[in-house]
Amino acid sequence: METNGDRQQVILVLGQQMSKKEKTNVFTHLPEYLQPKILSAVAFINAVQPDLEKAVERINIVSKSLSLKEMNWVMHLLSLEKISQMMSTHPDYQNFVAEKEKERTVH
Repeated sequence: METNGDRQQVILVLGQQMSKKEKTNVFTHLPEYLQPKILSAVAFINAVQPDLEKAVERINIVSKSLSLKEMNWVMHLLSLEKISQMMSTHPDYQNFVAEKEKERTVH
């Protein structure tokens, strides 16, 4: 059940001005891999896409200031697009999508 407090928090997150305390409160509820430190690293590395050489340079720069676990999250997030492409072209996934489409048209 949604409370008035929940709605207010959603409104704050969706773009209105937040105090530093409110921002910190929002970030504490996010999983580790969605923390600003991780997302900033991903954005920094991804900004030079598709230049792999520059991306490797940036990975080396970022790795100096992040822990191994944090770098794992960065690398996972950077690889999501490729994984999604691989999955969407797999025959099992295509069969799954075709079955779901059949279910939609039957009902």
